[in-house]
Amino acid sequence: MAFAYEALDSSGRAVTGVIDAPTVDDANRQLHGRDLFVTKLAPAQPSVLPALRAESRALWAGKAGNTRDLLMLSQQMTMMLRAGSRVVPALQAIGDQITKPEWRKILADITERVEAGSPLSAAIAEYPEIFNESWRAVIAAGESTGQIAEAFERLSTMTKQQQQVRTRLIGAIVYPIVLMCISVGVLFVLMFFVLPRFDDLYTMLGTPLPGLTCVLLTMSRWMLAHKLLVAAGSVAAIAGPVLALRLPQVRQWLDGLLIRLPGLGRLARQIILARIFRIWGTAVRSNVPLLESLELARRVTRNVVYRGLMDEVVKAVEEGNSIGSVLMGSPLVPRTMASAIATGEQSGQLGESLLFLAGYMEEENTQSLSTLTRLIEPVILVIMGVTVGVVAISLFLPLFDLTSAAG
Repeated sequence: MAFAYEALDSSGRAVTGVIDAPTVDDANRQLHGRDLFVTKLAPAQPSVLPALRAESRALWAGKAGNTRDLLMLSQQMTMMLRAGSRVVPALQAIGDQITKPEWRKILADITERVEAGSPLSAAIAEYPEIFNESWRAVIAAGESTGQIAEAFERLSTMTKQQQQVRTRLIGAIVYPIVLMCISVGVLFVLMFFVLPRFDDLYTMLGTPLPGLTCVLLTMSRWMLAHKLLVAAGSVAAIAGPVLALRLPQVRQWLDGLLIRLPGLGRLARQIILARIFRIWGTAVRSNVPLLESLELARRVTRNVVYRGLMDEVVKAVEEGNSIGSVLMGSPLVPRTMASAIATGEQSGQLGESLLFLAGYMEEENTQSLSTLTRLIEPVILVIMGVTVGVVAISLFLPLFDLTSAAG
């Protein structure tokens, strides 16, 4: 049952809200457990309009527990804990400011579990689809060493970098894809609607047609006569690669091809290494055991080639060998970076070395992605313009010839 309450917190600030509890006494006890002095408590009156507004806000804000939510949570927890707050009051204060109903409900449940005596790492483990293994491991390490504020600060930095990289990648990929979709859409409109009109016109006039015009009109007639086949081919062209990527043999071949492509291969390798080093360095700096931090870094990428490299590193650590010896002998890691990691390993500064390399590569990846986007956009626009221009010229050329003959 929902109860609306008015209360005063420990600093005397007025607080209002709604709490779910079986009875009034249970609601009162829960509020007292949050260090609130209750001044008014009554059953909440249901209202359709606020619920619709909340659902609308949640829909526009995205799903609960997305990267933005995690970034805000880590930043706010860092601020609260650095200011001297305890974990439970910090979670409660953050939860009171959240407008997403689902995300607020999740944080409220985590807060109740921690308040009941559960470690924070165990409480967030109840939501593995939101808090990944990196989050759980870093928070658990922070709890065991008494450095929970430092753990959230590192998670804040890690999540912020992941969001920035993801935004840049999406920005570099989406615009060219949109241009390609527009180009394909224009071609379909020409083939199915424009060319048939010109075909009827030229048939009625009986004028001789250039070779290119005949080819385009023949293609248009064939596509109109085989609409189902064209539709099936379009679906197969989209679904085929998606299904093929699920096959391990195809995935392994493509992963190997991706990192060997001229120009793009270097960028792909650096993006993968930046993610691996960021997670690995954050885990090591947070005092996560080395083997566990290596496993976290391994799972951050889906590229089977780099997963194999991380397996070799894990095997070397288990056998008592150095990490640097494995990386120095691998062509997947630049020799200068492997040397920096080996130096950090020997000096006890492995985490610092990994995070420095991650930051360096992330900055370089940003510049490379911007340059690549600026190069791809005009190429696609030129191809699109040439294609439409050739089709337009081939359609109007017979009309120009007919006009010249009539003159």
